Amino acid sequence: MLLNRPRADALMERDGIDAIVASTPINTYYLSSWATDASWGFGDLALALLPRDHDKEAAVLTVEIDTGQPQQGDGTWMRIVRGYARKPGIGVGGTQGLLTSEGLPQNHPEAVADYLREIGLATGGARIAFEDRGLGLDVAEMLGGGIDVVGARDFLRDIRMVKTPEEMGHMRAASRKTELALQISAEAIAAGATCAEAERVFWSAAALAGARPVFLLITPYRPGFGRLDKTAPLLPGDTVTFDATTEFAHYTSDIGRTAVIGMPNAEQLRVFNATRLGWRAALPHFRAGALSTDVEKAVTAAIQAAGNPEFRGCGLHSVGLEHTDHPHPNGGMHTFELVDGMVISCDLPWIGPDIGKFHFEDIIYLNNGEVEILNNPDGRLLACIDGRTVPVE
Repeated sequence: MLLNRPRADALMERDGIDAIVASTPINTYYLSSWATDASWGFGDLALALLPRDHDKEAAVLTVEIDTGQPQQGDGTWMRIVRGYARKPGIGVGGTQGLLTSEGLPQNHPEAVADYLREIGLATGGARIAFEDRGLGLDVAEMLGGGIDVVGARDFLRDIRMVKTPEEMGHMRAASRKTELALQISAEAIAAGATCAEAERVFWSAAALAGARPVFLLITPYRPGFGRLDKTAPLLPGDTVTFDATTEFAHYTSDIGRTAVIGMPNAEQLRVFNATRLGWRAALPHFRAGALSTDVEKAVTAAIQAAGNPEFRGCGLHSVGLEHTDHPHPNGGMHTFELVDGMVISCDLPWIGPDIGKFHFEDIIYLNNGEVEILNNPDGRLLACIDGRTVPVE
């Protein structure tokens, strides 16, 4: 399953949490593997409730019409699926139903409150972590203050940091498809496309590869001039940076590359090689227990020592169901501790006003003390020559 149940159990035990209630598509999907087109498309239909006590049944709670819809994948492992908020005349999966809505909870708070009562977690100060604290407060009021409500948004991210084998299968596929779409976009540049045209190529290529394109930050840059408009014709010596993400089975990837129109000159090769060599030298710093800010400092120092003293900094983040898949309270980019089993991306941007703009970003997996690069490590720098791209190593 997607859920890392042992990690969830350990963190719930650590924080004294009796149950988690997920209410956004990604976390409902993570906890339960429930994924219908309706629940993803509308975003507020399905919830998942996971008790810490394995003797208490976990459950999917969703609008009744959604309970019979086809699943995007293999469906939920949770045995209990409860419907709520029936429209009179519409039943499970859109079939003909009863002409009344009586007998079902009519909204999220009622559905959650009823199920907490059923499994014995509605009284006695049970500590329930809600992804949506507002929903939690509504449920607590409905239960007469019998539960203690805590937030779960970053708690869920903490659980999700350590990937299961099923998740890693999705991450590897997302990485491959992102890389393919980026490569085809770069081929369009090499064939004479503008960046605006190449951007559209990326969106099409990702979909054709079976992924969902999320974003492409594509930036043309001319040494001695600066950033160009995306519709500008490109000239020899111009650089184009790509920062790309696609999703597969709702899991993301994040890869960065640089293309040069023509062969890169000596200065462009010097600074890019410093990034490449410094990155390679810094990989041993990516280990469980290290702090993200310490790793960023080590990477920066390694690139400076490898030949680019002007390199100023990099950005580290976990990747998974979210582009930033580690806890970041209130949206801030906080320091986090690396853990074994997590997937990380490290942004390595640099601009030399008279040299060019460069970007380099691999996606890596911390696996039993080893660092595995999920994407193809070749082709980080591409030369656009004779209508095609050529990796420069």
